[in-house]
Order: sequence, then structure tokens, then C-alpha cells
Amino acid sequence: MLNYYPVSLNLENKQCLVVGAGPVAARKVARLLDCGALVTVIAPVINAGLKALAKKKKITLKHNRVNLSDLNRAFLVISATGERKINTLISAYCRKKGILVNVVDAPSECNFILPSILRRGDLTIAISTNGVSPALSKKIRQELEQKFGVEYLKLLRILEEIRPEALKKIKSPESRKIFFEKAVQTKMLNLLKKNKEGRVRVKLRAILKNAAV
Repeated sequence: MLNYYPVSLNLENKQCLVVGAGPVAARKVARLLDCGALVTVIAPVINAGLKALAKKKKITLKHNRVNLSDLNRAFLVISATGERKINTLISAYCRKKGILVNVVDAPSECNFILPSILRRGDLTIAISTNGVSPALSKKIRQELEQKFGVEYLKLLRILEEIRPEALKKIKSPESRKIFFEKAVQTKMLNLLKKNKEGRVRVKLRAILKNAAV
């Protein structure tokens, strides 16, 4: 079994191609769009959801069977055709050309695999079993969804606001470390669970003032 190297890709304005237009392909498209990718979908039959995205100019559609030449401009390709021969052909071509390729439900034909993802704003938790059991990855993600709620999203938004000021005002690296550790204490998260964002901001300002002295 391969030992995959976990990495977060910047797909902003990158050309990404999804081959296939069923429910699985639609989920992959949504995830790519969330990352700012420029998405093209190729399939002879397109589902209604993808047609709606194309109508809003969110994606580009090509109503035809894939040609290998279609793959050349792609930074990343996801093959979700449901046709084994086509998926294998796409995989072989992409790997030969050095194009990132994921074949749905066929880890051996991929040069990258997709983890199960939990997002809370800027917090991203990825769960992978190296392709052995997507069902277990999903189960773990669902369990984590109960533990990591919207309060983490709120805390990160507040930290995004205050971080530049903290870096500027707190000169000592050790004092900065202490400040950021205090900022993510459980009591802050508990306040955010109760929608008391104002109190969290007041507390962080007080801690920042003392740390900057």
C-alpha cells in the first residue's frame, strides 16, 4: 500500500477537468468550485445540476465523449465516467503527461486521492485511510463534525482580524506564543458556542494589551 504525502493544493484559477456528469461528478465539481478552480465538465449526458451551474457561468460544459486531447490543458483531472476502459485510458494518459489525476473509486489508477473533508471556515480537517476504506473516513468525519462546531469558524474569523495587530505589537516570540495559546483556550470556544463573540473580542484585546507591554 502506498504511503501518500498529505498536501493542500492551491487551485485558484487553475484549469480543472471533470470527466463524467453524474451525481459523483457533481460532488467533485462542487468541491473544486469551493477552491476557486476553473472547472470544465465533459460528458455526453449532463445532469440538471451541472446544467444550472453552466447557465450561471460557474463551469464550462462540453456535451461529448472525452478525447485525450481535452486533457492537455488541465492542471488536474477527475475521471468519474463509470466506464472502466475510459477511466483507465484517462489515468494512463494523465500519468504519462504528468497531469494530476483522480479516478473515482480506483485508487490504483490515481496519482492523488481525495480525503474526506470537514470544513469550518478556514479550519480544514482531512481524513484519509490511503484509499483502503472511504466508509471509515466518512464515519470519522461525521464523528468530528459533532466535536468541531461553528465556534471554531467564529474563532478563526476573530483571530484573522487580530493576528496582524498581535504580530506587530508583541515583539517577543515567546510572548506571541503565549498570546496565541491563550486565544484558543477552551473557555473562548465555550463563549463562542453561546454566541458571545463580543466578550471574546474584549478578552482577547485585554490579553493583547498585557502581552504588548
